[in-house]
Amino acid sequence: MCESVAVIPKEDSEYELYMIIKRTIGGATKRYVEFLNTFDFDQTDNTSFNFLDSQLSYSGSSATTISGLSHLEGQTVSILANGATHPDKVVSSGQITLDRAVTKAKIGLSYTSILKTMRIDAGSQNGSSQGKTKRIYEVTARLFESVGVEVGPDLNNMERVPFRTSADPMDQGIPPFTGDKEVEFRGNYDTDGFMIVRQTQPLPLTLLSLYPRLITNDG
Repeated sequence: MCESVAVIPKEDSEYELYMIIKRTIGGATKRYVEFLNTFDFDQTDNTSFNFLDSQLSYSGSSATTISGLSHLEGQTVSILANGATHPDKVVSSGQITLDRAVTKAKIGLSYTSILKTMRIDAGSQNGSSQGKTKRIYEVTARLFESVGVEVGPDLNNMERVPFRTSADPMDQGIPPFTGDKEVEFRGNYDTDGFMIVRQTQPLPLTLLSLYPRLITNDG
């Protein structure tokens, strides 16, 4: 819970946003001073992403144990390890043990970003498609510097967009992608035509547009 917000000017053109955040940690109420990282839309170094709450960064020699996390004691944290997603861990005694050694890591509380479109008005040859039965069967998502995106008709039927190819080393993170991704859409026939885009991983998502392919019943 955010209790207070302050915006502080810096020497350059950016401003810093600081917050007093109220959290329940280990059954006790805690308040932390946290700030919002400046977001660079053209950021391509996947080890420098900042998409976690109450996040701390690690950079050093190869390590599997990361300490200094007492502010998240008992919490399940998400991890970006050398630019790649890592299984969640629970903080115990102010530290976590990773499944593999890393030299750079971002550790914090995850959050989910969700976009839901309005009812679609397209694909009809006889006036508006509003109120008509329709089915979206494929969607093209136009992305900018993004990784790890899901698309679907509802939160129970999401299709993860594939980003990793055979050319990408399996022990490294995936570089951000800019361009179009075609996604199979699991929608049924209905009168709405909603599209949902979701990001659950500590990775960037900038959605420029969605282009659905659909069948509309004009009868």
